[in-house]
Amino acid sequence: MKQGRLFETEPTFSNRSTKAVTFQGKLTLPVHRWYRLTPSFSPQLADDIADHFGLSGDDLVLDPFSGVATVPLCMKYRGVPACSIEINPYLFFVGTVKTRTYRDLEAIEACVHDFLAQLHDAFRKLPPEGGAEKYLQNHAEFIPKIQFPERWWSPGNLMQLVCLRQVLLGYGAEPHHLDLLKMGVLGILVPVSNAKHNHVSLTFADKPAEMLDVFSVLKKKYQEMVEDLRSVALLPCSEVTVYRGNSKHATSVLPEGMRATAVITSPPYPNRFSYARETRPHLFFFDFIMDARAVGELETQAIGGTWGKATSVLSKGVAPANPIIESLLAPYTKNIRDDGHLMAHYVTKYFNDIYKHAGEIAQVCRGRCRLAYVIGNSKFYGHPLPSDETLAAIFGHFGFRLDRIDRMRRRQSKTGLYEAVVFMERD
Repeated sequence: MKQGRLFETEPTFSNRSTKAVTFQGKLTLPVHRWYRLTPSFSPQLADDIADHFGLSGDDLVLDPFSGVATVPLCMKYRGVPACSIEINPYLFFVGTVKTRTYRDLEAIEACVHDFLAQLHDAFRKLPPEGGAEKYLQNHAEFIPKIQFPERWWSPGNLMQLVCLRQVLLGYGAEPHHLDLLKMGVLGILVPVSNAKHNHVSLTFADKPAEMLDVFSVLKKKYQEMVEDLRSVALLPCSEVTVYRGNSKHATSVLPEGMRATAVITSPPYPNRFSYARETRPHLFFFDFIMDARAVGELETQAIGGTWGKATSVLSKGVAPANPIIESLLAPYTKNIRDDGHLMAHYVTKYFNDIYKHAGEIAQVCRGRCRLAYVIGNSKFYGHPLPSDETLAAIFGHFGFRLDRIDRMRRRQSKTGLYEAVVFMERD
């Protein structure tokens, strides 16, 4: 039996609204709204693709680029089994916490209440804003190990976050409850920072943020989270799991013998966006990662990674992995290379990685499988790169037939950019 839906419109994939494609579609939805990741797609889009495929409890959906777990979370409340893969340790945490089933809501609410009481007592002992610098010096061991934390948070707000971090790290609670407490804290790190969501990537404000009431911001976040858990408590649930690993090695990440009947996903676009850079404060706040070297390694291993060490790798040159990639990219990288070798190497590495990924997906899908890849095209020095068509051609070499490409919306960042969903299948 088909489960109830959050959306009541029939699925269409061309000329969609921004809210029906992008992260904006999750800002008011329970659980989806716990953490904002701008380059993530709308739950309505995932739900519409599931409707288009006619998915049921007999299917198994795979999202090899989990991000904030939009796809497995949507499938969970449709009653469709699902799993996903995520390389970023912080986003893996987000996906894991969001897709769990929480039954004892009274115990969760009591835990939140008790923690806030302890935090309130600790905040009452904090000095006025003028004493923030001295407080931070005296509590240096609790400052997140991110480089230049004062760039991210003004002294007064950083003082409150350091106090919050100290209290939470010393707080005893059932592990899943503790993860919810951490999730709430991670969800407010950017709202109380000097960074702004003015663009796809975070940018820093011209002036440091004024000292905010971090306790009230966190309390409101926890209230939202408890409200969300109550709102989904009676919905039917399927089994969903987020796996930590690299989608270029899906066969070694997923359990042996697991075979998906459908793939619904959105890989990083070839646009030099850095997920590691975007999640730096979160990665460091609860030690999901320990130093800048580890961030650089994460970028290097990720598809589309371009920050830190990944740039050094590109500067040494990247050759096409095989004649297939070479023939597909030659018409585009020649023009790009004329204006910048680094970007030509970036495009080559990106599609080398996509080729590896496609080969792995071919092995973890059942013989008959349907794929939907949401991807945006790119421009480098004014030269267009049809990422959707190139991706489809690569998957074609692994036995996946292109059904169609629906271009869903124009992106506002540059003229000629769009987002598309590439439908493919293997019979």
